[in-house]
Amino acid sequence: MTSPRFDPLNPFESALLATQKGEQSIDDLMTQLQDTQVFILLDRDPGPEDARDDSAAPLLLNNAQGQPVLAMFTAPERSISMTLAFPQYGFGLWTDFRWLLRLVRPGIGLVMNPGALAGFEMPADAVARLQAERLEP
Repeated sequence: MTSPRFDPLNPFESALLATQKGEQSIDDLMTQLQDTQVFILLDRDPGPEDARDDSAAPLLLNNAQGQPVLAMFTAPERSISMTLAFPQYGFGLWTDFRWLLRLVRPGIGLVMNPGALAGFEMPADAVARLQAERLEP
């Protein structure tokens, strides 16, 4: 029997694995995240970039403590299990993490690659700190 694997599909996934192995700091990973794109699942087609449908809602999950977290993925392939579990979120959008961070409402956390071997969760208070520290006013 083979063990589950997580083969990196892009440079950010390689950095994520390095952080999980202790080869890179979390601060370095957060800096890299600022300049990467993430994939989110939506409940409807967002439309073209110049005419996006702002009513499209992203996939929100509840973490182990019952708190809401917005699901994001390092690649579309990482979202397949969530698409199967939540078929109403059948649309996807590649977006800059900074753009997504600006839209996260207070009280909402983030989860990267939910259910995958390589991922992380950021509680709502950490998201608020990241918004205050890393986003330009």
